[in-house]
Amino acid sequence: MSALTAARLTQAHELGERKFDPEDFRPPLLLPDPSDPSLHQQTLPASTSESSVSLRTTIQSPHPYHGSDRQLRSSQNKTRLPDWNEFYKNGLPQEIIVIEDTPEPCPDHPTDETPSYHTIAPSIKPPATKKRKFEEPLAQPENPVAQLHIEKSEVRTAEPQLLDARLPEPKPTPQLGSPDPRVNQKRKRTRYQLAGGDNHSTDAKSLLGTYAEYTGLTKDVKIAKDVPIRIGHTGSRADNKKIDDDDGHYIVVPDADLTSQYKIRKLLGQGTFGKVVQALDTKANQVVAVKIIRSVQKYRDAAKIELRVLQTLRQNDADNKYKCIHLRDCFDFRGHTCLVMNLLDSSIFDYLKANGFVPFPNSHIQSFAKQLLTSVAFVHDLGLIHTDLKPENILLCDATYQTFTYNRTIPSSRTTPGRQAEHRRVLLNPEIRLIDFGSATFSHEYHSSVVSTRHYRAPEIILGLGWSFGCDIWSIGCILVEFFTGDALFQTHDNLEHLALMEAVFDQRIDTELVRKVNRSSSRSNNAASYFKRFKLAYPTPETNRASRRFVKTMKRLEVCLNITILPSRQALTQAQDIIPYKNNSFLKNFLDLLQKIFVYDPARRITAKEALRHPWFQEPVRDDGTEAARIRLERAQMGQGSQTRL
Repeated sequence: MSALTAARLTQAHELGERKFDPEDFRPPLLLPDPSDPSLHQQTLPASTSESSVSLRTTIQSPHPYHGSDRQLRSSQNKTRLPDWNEFYKNGLPQEIIVIEDTPEPCPDHPTDETPSYHTIAPSIKPPATKKRKFEEPLAQPENPVAQLHIEKSEVRTAEPQLLDARLPEPKPTPQLGSPDPRVNQKRKRTRYQLAGGDNHSTDAKSLLGTYAEYTGLTKDVKIAKDVPIRIGHTGSRADNKKIDDDDGHYIVVPDADLTSQYKIRKLLGQGTFGKVVQALDTKANQVVAVKIIRSVQKYRDAAKIELRVLQTLRQNDADNKYKCIHLRDCFDFRGHTCLVMNLLDSSIFDYLKANGFVPFPNSHIQSFAKQLLTSVAFVHDLGLIHTDLKPENILLCDATYQTFTYNRTIPSSRTTPGRQAEHRRVLLNPEIRLIDFGSATFSHEYHSSVVSTRHYRAPEIILGLGWSFGCDIWSIGCILVEFFTGDALFQTHDNLEHLALMEAVFDQRIDTELVRKVNRSSSRSNNAASYFKRFKLAYPTPETNRASRRFVKTMKRLEVCLNITILPSRQALTQAQDIIPYKNNSFLKNFLDLLQKIFVYDPARRITAKEALRHPWFQEPVRDDGTEAARIRLERAQMGQGSQTRL
């Protein structure tokens, strides 16, 4: 008897002696193609949730895909057939899976870049004597491609895994003995392939979505006039119940009516302007977001300006090609101006926070930059300046993610040792929307002296030199670096320290000509001239504390900040000041060049949004976790369409 036949009979005997229970089975799922010789184990998910520990079951295929396996089976069939009566002496199994041989991959179509997927049958757990504790993780594949992430436990795994964070719960497993139409039926392995052919024919950037190329407005700009605000009614008699708190914020009560058309579901967020709630539009039967402005006159006046801006955006981009939030409806409800908009997912800041401030993949940074610059170029062509660009004001259309192995030091803009991260959540879809036009200003209208959130504030605002479209571009530069490192670039709340941080990061003094302008425009309301002495930044001063000096001193140059993301180990961090690996990386080299054109002190010489969109960096192809996550999303969409077709 050959070794392979003996192994099969031994396996059948073990299966016959085991006692089965309904928990011994798992539903089918998608895993990497076993035709890859490096993958001899597959991992199956148990039911997962945010509050529970994920488990894995690992099985070894009875038919490893080695090159000599086909020859062994062929020669065996010629010499002796297996004794099936002996093989099934303990009874028939619930299901027989026939895994057919796969032809050797063609050299012109390598399979190492992106795995194909196949369905695999319900697996059987290890024997009862080898059962693990609930908290204990199971064995890991050596070269994981698409695996499950588990929470920390006492037993450490070989390496981090990959988890689809929002997969649906597995379907209930049929009870043992219940009829199953699949029993005793052969099932061939099913392959799924992206439309468009092999990996090489699928463009990396197209995986992340195609966005409208912005070449400028072809029609005259339509500036909206004041938007009429209708009075909303609940349809029932108003009672004397208090609806506002002492600061004029609307008191949110779930399931309460917000006029007869909208019913509040829950609170989404709160700011100085008011609150944002999730509500049901009972007429359209859609879930929407409603911004409820505080019942204070100055905020009601600001809401009128925001309504005018939102209406202008919609009038000039009815199809929303340029990714700005659009107004659906507006009304007044008991002294509160309410703005109704489409409900989106979390902000990029909230996503970063939930991800442990681990940076985005390069492909997603490039995609975010393209969309954000497109939105801002459109806004600027309308004569509008957003003035408050930051990750909190960029919303994801869908925050569904896949967790990939990261296993490296998180980059930092400072020379202090970075944090370690084993995993990174990667969005399946990086599409975004630009929101919060409450501070937007028409270029020909009144400009307040101070705008923008501190971390993203341009130098001309700090210096009191006036501001225009360029302040938005500076903010975008800060945002892109934050996407790259996971942390805000300028974490300060002091003007002088802020300017010192800029000089440290860009390794360049503030332009002498700008300092001259500051000296000429200095007044009681603008004390920026005191920041300089002999045309140089007067930092540190005798009053500067030690913590501030140390903080500025530990800032890295911009080039070094970018280098850290591709350094492989903690030891490399100490060499960051001397090694410049971006010189051999065209993607990072072009990214750095774009940032250097953004971070120009003089706003008159700063790159514009439309010029930035034409930068060579956007032509740089990149394949990474971001493109792989997009491929997973497309494959799922195709499989979903295939399932609907079969139904």
